[in-house]
Amino acid sequence: MEDYRAELLRQVRLGDIATGEAAGACLPGLLRRLKHHEARAGTVPHPFRLYHLWRRNSLRRQVADARWHVEQGRAARMGELASRR
Repeated sequence: MEDYRAELLRQVRLGDIATGEAAGACLPGLLRRLKHHEARAGTVPHPFRLYHLWRRNSLRRQVADARWHVEQGRAARMGELASRR
């Protein structure tokens, strides 16, 4: 049973590392799109302001989630198995 648990923890750790690397690769693009939407916040015509507000909030959540995954991957690489959300 211990071998099964050790293998499961190893697989979870490898998954966290892979997810962290993928999130790290996506993070620059997400930050660039967020910066673009924040720069155009005041210049958007009124009917589209709600869309841009929604899009900025959505991108902020995605950036926060990507940063969390990067931290989880970093912790897994260092041998720690951080708890899930």
